[in-house]
Amino acid sequence: MKRFAPLGIILALAGYWGPWVHHKTAALVLSGLDMAEFVKFLPGVRAGTEFMIRELFYLPLLAAALCLALMGSNRHWRYPLWARTIMVMAAIVLAIIVLPPYPFILQALSSDEFRRQFLMGAGCLAVIGGGMLLYRRLPRAVMAALLIVVSLAGAIPPLWQFLSIRSALDRVYGQPIHVGWGLWLMVAGFLVVAGTGTGYWILGIGSWKGDVRQWTTTSKTLTEVKK
Repeated sequence: MKRFAPLGIILALAGYWGPWVHHKTAALVLSGLDMAEFVKFLPGVRAGTEFMIRELFYLPLLAAALCLALMGSNRHWRYPLWARTIMVMAAIVLAIIVLPPYPFILQALSSDEFRRQFLMGAGCLAVIGGGMLLYRRLPRAVMAALLIVVSLAGAIPPLWQFLSIRSALDRVYGQPIHVGWGLWLMVAGFLVVAGTGTGYWILGIGSWKGDVRQWTTTSKTLTEVKK
């Protein structure tokens, strides 16, 4: 079962960098990463009449980074050392990609345009680095629950934001846009991760109940011995 989660992350990232808006002209094809920048220039967004949180388009990268950090650090997953090392390094790289580019990163905190983007990327790096030991000791059920929540957070908000501005994209392109396969592959990939997490959560709950029964039996035995 543990092989499905990394596969889901690979699918989600392939979808993220795949086409979300398909067009016969290559320059008009938009990936998930492109969406985070392109939407800033939509007329409705610039005029303040179109509600849009562009940072939601970075959530797939951050969710993938956190999922990889969780899987690469937790002792219950038992991946080989080389696989865990690759997962953690990939998580760090994904979080760095979210950070504003140079030289904008130098003044990101004082910029309304890049402040939230910087805080999201830097916060993800801090969580990855600061939580490595914590992730290792997480019970299986807790770790699985986190994996479910994070993977769904990487899929649902960006999908909602994309669909909510689809009409604005139609107006800019001058015709109804063709939603690319990348968007759906990204969602499918994270659903695979969430499904894997659900399976591990069920196993974790069962293991926890078994531990409780064993502890109860041991306590009763000790009590009878003392009598």
